[in-house]
Amino acid sequence: MMKTKFCLSAIALTLTLLAASDAAAQLTRERVVQNRPVELTFPTSRHIQLNTTEPLATGELYYSIMHAFGTVENGITDFWGLDQGANIRFSLEYGISDRFSVFAARSSMDKVYDMGFRYQYLQQMTGSGSPVSAGMVLTAGWMTEDYTFLNQTYSFSDRNQLSLALPVSRKFDDRFSLLLVPTIAAFSRTNPLLRIEDPLDTDETFAGVGMGSRYKFTSRSSVTVQYVPSYRFENETVNQNFAIGLDMETGGHVFQIFFSNARALNDAYLLAGPNGNFPDFEFRFGFNINRSFQIR
Repeated sequence: MMKTKFCLSAIALTLTLLAASDAAAQLTRERVVQNRPVELTFPTSRHIQLNTTEPLATGELYYSIMHAFGTVENGITDFWGLDQGANIRFSLEYGISDRFSVFAARSSMDKVYDMGFRYQYLQQMTGSGSPVSAGMVLTAGWMTEDYTFLNQTYSFSDRNQLSLALPVSRKFDDRFSLLLVPTIAAFSRTNPLLRIEDPLDTDETFAGVGMGSRYKFTSRSSVTVQYVPSYRFENETVNQNFAIGLDMETGGHVFQIFFSNARALNDAYLLAGPNGNFPDFEFRFGFNINRSFQIR
């Protein structure tokens, strides 16, 4: 009898311990699930023309071709700006780690070559972690256009530009994401004929806080908006950068089509370049092609 009671007690104790162990394991799993990283706040490293917080994976190669055509104001005369040619930016970016990547690019407007790095120092979490993702993008560029028509000498030191972007983003749900991008850009020398909107030829530093949003209306398509106010001239009225577009995800490609009043595509010119007036149809069609490859 005593032996039977002992066996029953041992079995009951074992079942209790197993139940407690399962409960603890379940709690641990729930905590892990609740604190997972939030990914794909935006589908690529670029939101229309703004930098995002999206990092590359280690060994990932990201290739982007960005286009901005002429303004649509002349209608069919120049086929809504397509006959005017395009400002094109080619860029390659490589993931050194899951948070750090380096890139090099070339823009046809003023023939700007630039290079830099992207670093994500904060990752949004679903649980008790960070409510936002944050990063930094530092870019150094050099204008190689022949400026002999200006009857001025432009040395190497006159052609340099530097920009720093600090994107912060939050994914509110599976459909809606928001982006803020404080940015500062500096030029060693400015001139309005360099496609820099500085009629007084006095400003060398420009600052602004870009804003972007994304709303997914299908699993692979999103409506996008971009607004970049820029602070530069005293007593000067400047049209602010505005764009609206559509993102389409197809496998490893992300196609972005948009209408924007800005022709600029690189970071420094995004703040300093001239912008058209939307009500006067001084906006242009553009599109980006984004592709990523895992090469290591």
